[in-house]
Amino acid sequence: MSQHSEQAPKRRSRRELALNVGAVVGVICIVVAAISMFFGITPLVFRSGSMAPDIPTGSLAFARTVPAAELAVGDVVSVDNQAGTRISHRIVAIEPFGDHQVSLTLQGDANRTVDPLPYTVSEADRVLFSVPVLGYVAAWLSSKTAVFLGGLAAGALLMLAFGPLRRPDTSTPTSTSAAELSAASHQETIDV
Repeated sequence: MSQHSEQAPKRRSRRELALNVGAVVGVICIVVAAISMFFGITPLVFRSGSMAPDIPTGSLAFARTVPAAELAVGDVVSVDNQAGTRISHRIVAIEPFGDHQVSLTLQGDANRTVDPLPYTVSEADRVLFSVPVLGYVAAWLSSKTAVFLGGLAAGALLMLAFGPLRRPDTSTPTSTSAAELSAASHQETIDV
């Protein structure tokens, strides 16, 4: 009987731990999504070394969209080139271009020359800060494999949270219950 009573708290504590971990991860996801939505923060994964050593390959940067008037030489910005590819380089020159637009000359810190064409923008994503290596994690988490595994984990947590609990068997096969004893003694009195 002591073995069953020891297993029940272990099952409960594992269940509570898994649910608490799931809840914490869920709250973190909600907070990150809310911050991104309310403050206009965009995560950027650096897939090349053009901004090394300041922002190495595999870094995760956080950027905020700002109007062209707020940009300054020395800012690291992320813009789309003519082919629609995202480029994240440092501003080396700014020239006014029409109403509320500027022409940016960009260059990667590791590049010897400036980008071949200037970028005409009315706004750009200015990098606020970056974290090395975290970009690899973010890239993996957005992969199909990670989404599939995340779905499995969420399903397992839901089953754990709302599935039936196993109840330990409290009866012992060698003991005789009071009802069985009463029935046996009643039967003996009739037979006599």
